[in-house]
Amino acid sequence: MKTVIHAMGLGGRDLGTILELLALARVRRVVDIRRYPASDSHPHHGAAALHAALRERGFEVLFLGDLLGGDRRGGFERYMATGGFRRGMEKLEAAAAGAPTMILCAERDPDRCHRRFVAAALEARGWKVAHHAATLSERTARVEMRLVRKTG
Repeated sequence: MKTVIHAMGLGGRDLGTILELLALARVRRVVDIRRYPASDSHPHHGAAALHAALRERGFEVLFLGDLLGGDRRGGFERYMATGGFRRGMEKLEAAAAGAPTMILCAERDPDRCHRRFVAAALEARGWKVAHHAATLSERTARVEMRLVRKTG
């Protein structure tokens, strides 16, 4: 039975915030769909470091960036018509059918990321996709910043 697949962009988040979002979503499996899972400015986002940290905390991690990652010659929408994309979607769906799952990508805003296309393809296949944009602590920090600006 198809249900929900969660989605999150890492943005500049620290590991604690990433773990908070995963906990809020109540997922057990994480599927990394970044084509290039590395970051000079956020070393904890690198595949080796992030995947190890997630596994240490009991998450199952699957890397599908080779099949579902963005930055494709000719554009991602064109890539979606390939066998590689279909295989990636089959693997993602199989993973999500077995445990509550979160897909991870680099860009925080889904409207600026290729995962919006992955989400649309999932929805066309009968899945619901829940985009996780901000944790409670991130929302609280934004409210606090607005109050500081208003009250000076």
